Amino acid sequence: MAKRKEQPAEEGSPAWMATFSDLMNLLMCFFVLLFASSTMDEGKIQQIAASFNNMSFSILEAGAISLDQGPLVSGGVTQLPGIDSFLENIGVSVEVKGNNQDTSATGSDEGREDGTSQIDPTEENTEEVVIENSSEMQESEANQTEELSQKELKEQMEEQGLEQSEEMYDEISQIAESYSIDDRIVIDFNSQYVSLDLNGAILFDAGQADIRNDALIFMRKIAVILSRYKDCVIEIEGHTDNVPIHNSIYESNRYLSTARATKVYEYVMEQANLTDENIKIAGYGESRPVASNSTEEGRAKNRRVSIKIYNQLNSNNDSVQE
Repeated sequence: MAKRKEQPAEEGSPAWMATFSDLMNLLMCFFVLLFASSTMDEGKIQQIAASFNNMSFSILEAGAISLDQGPLVSGGVTQLPGIDSFLENIGVSVEVKGNNQDTSATGSDEGREDGTSQIDPTEENTEEVVIENSSEMQESEANQTEELSQKELKEQMEEQGLEQSEEMYDEISQIAESYSIDDRIVIDFNSQYVSLDLNGAILFDAGQADIRNDALIFMRKIAVILSRYKDCVIEIEGHTDNVPIHNSIYESNRYLSTARATKVYEYVMEQANLTDENIKIAGYGESRPVASNSTEEGRAKNRRVSIKIYNQLNSNNDSVQE
């Protein structure tokens, strides 16, 4: 019997495979439509998310525990209410960075040997602490600004006062030179006043407060100078050396210095049209020396009457007028 000749196999896939593929495609499209129109089970998704740790795909024992309801963010990280305490109870420490939660399984807290969790008290009332710190910072900045403003104001006043005093110093020096008395007085100035130191030996006899007759012309010229600044505060101060006084009129150098300042005040008021309320009188005795009392030359410098003419800026200052 002759053998049957085999037919060569057809090229390509069998016909039934194309039909089967079309059926599978239709079924996949059908189930995709069903899945798209259905509601996702959020609880199951949260259970899956809880089984992931640090974006890994290892399944933990806690994966079967149901969590609270909350929105799913992405990558297995959730923003569920109470998630921090829950994860700590199952042995997962939570580190919060910004708005994301980074959880890592540690088995126990680093600061506790017994493995129990401890809630950081500094995390409570965070908003109140931030507000309080902000208020303290604002108050501190305000105080610094106020201190800086007061310092700047003081510096400006000193600068203006120094300019006024310097102008007065130049004027008084020119007048004293024109009167030929510049060698008999010591003129100085600062940011508050111009001072005129009159030698006590020229004005008074030893232990006396009456102005000597040969010093009256000199004092008349001083009165003319003071009349130019009658609107300014003027202080007349008496000073002595440290040699104790021995007479029946004055009990101490303090009394003598006060009496000499008073005599100068009375004389300039007679000679010049000064404002009495702007004039102050004081006697300091030996308490404010300008030179050493160990030498005769130093004691002569300490026996003096100082006249301080305050500039207009400081004359308007209430602390000077009082």
